[in-house]
Amino acid sequence: MQKTVKEHYVPQFYLRNFADEKGLLHIYDFKRNKYFTQSPKNICYENNLYETKWENANPKLGEFVLPNHIEKTFCEYEGEFSKVLTKILKICCPSQNPNALILKGNERNIFFQFIVNMIVRNPENMEVLALNKLEPDDTDNDEIKQIRTMLNDMEFGGADSICLAAKKKAMLTDRFDNSFPQVCLEELKRLNYTFFYAQTNSFITSNIPVCVGDDPIIIEDDKTCIYFALSPKVAVLFGNYKNSRNFKNQIVYVEEKQVENFNHMLIKHSDNKRILIENSNATIRKYGEIARSDHNGKL
Repeated sequence: MQKTVKEHYVPQFYLRNFADEKGLLHIYDFKRNKYFTQSPKNICYENNLYETKWENANPKLGEFVLPNHIEKTFCEYEGEFSKVLTKILKICCPSQNPNALILKGNERNIFFQFIVNMIVRNPENMEVLALNKLEPDDTDNDEIKQIRTMLNDMEFGGADSICLAAKKKAMLTDRFDNSFPQVCLEELKRLNYTFFYAQTNSFITSNIPVCVGDDPIIIEDDKTCIYFALSPKVAVLFGNYKNSRNFKNQIVYVEEKQVENFNHMLIKHSDNKRILIENSNATIRKYGEIARSDHNGKL
């Protein structure tokens, strides 16, 4: 089976929601101060992003530990993620019942898993989680020491590579009990969430589409705020903010000013972002200018 080299950290099924009628994304690149169009398959990926190289191991083992193992796990998730996202976008429109509950049954868990997956698999967050290196605590136990000795005695080596591959799986997938994504999922369940439909203007996204931060203005008891644009017309906001219980799991229709506020929220979290993404040239140029102005003001 052919190995996947281009590993997308933002799924193509998500990016397609922001494509124009020709299937192209309109993009503003922060670092290059450049506007351009591109297809979803050619952005938001890194070669061999989730792979672990065999280090100090027998060359017969190949280049990577279990090639594409994590990539295949993500692909298994994405079918369900895509179905739920499609349903959300279908329900969140003016022709539907404005008081309808958006997510039902297991759809809620699948959608929450999608958000957690989008957070942990991003290279910026992988760097924060130190997923490309071993810390002393990762290997400082008797079991790992025994495995290292055994592999060396068998002339295989590569114990550190095995440890790093296991660390990535535990931090990026929910295949272990009490894994990092499972812990994040439980935290997400504590928050109220509301969907928003843009009656005018459009929501923008980026190569780090899920904004996680503290919002001292709208949050009451705890300041955790998670914002995520799902399409140019639909976004979701998590947080225990004022009156959020009244609109939990429902759609709220918002005007241009509110959409502007949400887009500014994404731009505000753009210090580490490389690109902004939208489905129209005029919109991306508008917010590209705002982002550039904000960036220059910080220099």
